[in-house]
Amino acid sequence: MRLALGLVSLLVSAASALQGLGNPDNLITYDEQYADGLTAYSGQKYADTITYFNRAMQDYNQLAEARLKCYAKCRRSAEQTLEYSGDTELVFFDVIIHRSACIEKCKEDFVGAYPISAVPYSIADLMEKKEAYNYLQMAYYHEGDIKKAAKTAATYNYYNPYSMHTKANMKFYEGRSTITKEDLQPLETQVYRDLYINGQELYFAQNWKDMIEHFESSLQAFHTALQECRLLCEGPQKHRNGQSLSRAMISSLAAVLNCQHNCAEKLGSFRQDKGEPFLGSYFHYMQYGYFNLNQSVAAVEASATQARLEPNSEVAKRNGVFYRQQKGVTRNDFNVRKDMLPVVERLKFEDKMLHVIDLMSNEVEGESEIAQAKASSEAGNDEQLLQEDFNMFPVGSNEALEEELKPNVVEGPRDGSGRERLVVDDMLTEKECSLLLELATKMGKEGDGYPQKSPHTKHEKFEGLNILDAAKAALMGDVNMTLVKLYLKASKKAKDVVAEKFQLKQPLYFSFTHMVCRTAKDDQDNRTDLSHPVHSDNCILDAITGECHKMQPAYTWRDYSAILYLNSDFEGGQFFFAHSTQNLTPEHLVSAHCGRMVGFSAGKENMHGVTAVTKGKRCAVALWFTLDPDHQETSYDVAESMLSGGSYL
Repeated sequence: MRLALGLVSLLVSAASALQGLGNPDNLITYDEQYADGLTAYSGQKYADTITYFNRAMQDYNQLAEARLKCYAKCRRSAEQTLEYSGDTELVFFDVIIHRSACIEKCKEDFVGAYPISAVPYSIADLMEKKEAYNYLQMAYYHEGDIKKAAKTAATYNYYNPYSMHTKANMKFYEGRSTITKEDLQPLETQVYRDLYINGQELYFAQNWKDMIEHFESSLQAFHTALQECRLLCEGPQKHRNGQSLSRAMISSLAAVLNCQHNCAEKLGSFRQDKGEPFLGSYFHYMQYGYFNLNQSVAAVEASATQARLEPNSEVAKRNGVFYRQQKGVTRNDFNVRKDMLPVVERLKFEDKMLHVIDLMSNEVEGESEIAQAKASSEAGNDEQLLQEDFNMFPVGSNEALEEELKPNVVEGPRDGSGRERLVVDDMLTEKECSLLLELATKMGKEGDGYPQKSPHTKHEKFEGLNILDAAKAALMGDVNMTLVKLYLKASKKAKDVVAEKFQLKQPLYFSFTHMVCRTAKDDQDNRTDLSHPVHSDNCILDAITGECHKMQPAYTWRDYSAILYLNSDFEGGQFFFAHSTQNLTPEHLVSAHCGRMVGFSAGKENMHGVTAVTKGKRCAVALWFTLDPDHQETSYDVAESMLSGGSYL
């Protein structure tokens, strides 16, 4: 019964997320303010830049506050005003109608007819990352207001602490004699985060009493931030157009629930070391502190809580064994902390609901394609799910490769294999490759796009540059704009050739574009792994059964992929197609050189990987495409408009 009631409650949230308010002509949304700010900045109109970006931030923050109040107020109002208790289907719609009416009335009271749901997701994401402060600090600097420049730079640095560009700016302001310590304090902060960081510092200082106080206070503030994050997930979400009612409800529910399920880790994204789940890390620190304060009951409860949050953690298991060996500790002492029971039960329930959603999707469509649904809180990406043995091919050897794919060869469904592959040469000139390599070398960020600096192998340095970051760097004057425009031009050409060669009958959209370099490190002796393990681009491989499941965290909406090579002066690093999901050994090899592109359909029919880079630096532009306009990468259009000085709306 509890599961059913929870499903109704979450479907109400999903129903709210499906609503659209329209876009009155007389209203300017914060994304339009953001666009006008970009246009003003590119035109070196810095006073206007300041005006537009400040308005965008003010509107964004006010809307976030209004949404929080409305979603909180209306969360249970529908259940309290049920007018009918007969047919369960009518009860379900009664709940939806009452809650939706409450939310609409609340929104009008706070923000009038402001079209919240009309804002593009990509711009909302940039606002959440406080990107506006990056432009504000540059605009203030050009206007000669060095103190406000430092203040906005500090705010951007607070929310983007690992940006090399931002670190350099902060060093510049710190070195100015007119800048005080107060000038370098951010305009916006997060209480739980500051207390957490202070708690870490006290942990390393072995000040156990103050450390515990900081972590306990941080945890209280975290509960508030977690609730707010979950409420904001009930806003508009991505879902496919033209769906049936049942399918649309399931898709939107999956997006809302997955967003809520990921809130805890999202709130911990400020940490440099993200190897341990954020919420569990609280109790890792606290159990150690309580133990050193001789508070064994509190230490055991903290350990038990971490074990419930991280059931597969070897550290948590070892700590549990340690405490069981301590004098006076019994099995009955291993209880989850009372303040954490609702959170632990909620996460467990969310796991169940996500499983239910997947089953519902299978019933509705015959195959689960919910892009955002998460099957388990313990699930990793497709590479992590591969068994280790599948990553053990001989380094630098092509003995297992049956055939090399030659240029201008196109395989398609007509060959009976169900797979689509192509190899095309002369996509770039030698000069163009040289220029793109210059861009990659100058602006590539180690670990870009991944939580780890070396996401696939410890034997290589991984650097990446996405298309939007490249455009921002050009706009900031950090790199020649000609190089970034070439990046965009080459990407578009790759997309057009894939669509033409595969004779697609519907538009092809960018899903993600990433310039990537892999550099061999010195420790290549006895290396047996791959540069990039065998995987599919839109499904998760079960290495035991050989099945490839289209479910999160795979990017299920990706339909085609391409790799555009920039160089060949390296050893190893050979792209290959595997035989099948059952046989992951190489079948076809594609040799890399400047201007060569390999393209293919993104499903399980094209399992692929990259052999180890054993010497030198291998660079390429990786591109993923989709036929679904709801999942197109808006970054390309935004970047193109930024470089041309126009609006991207």
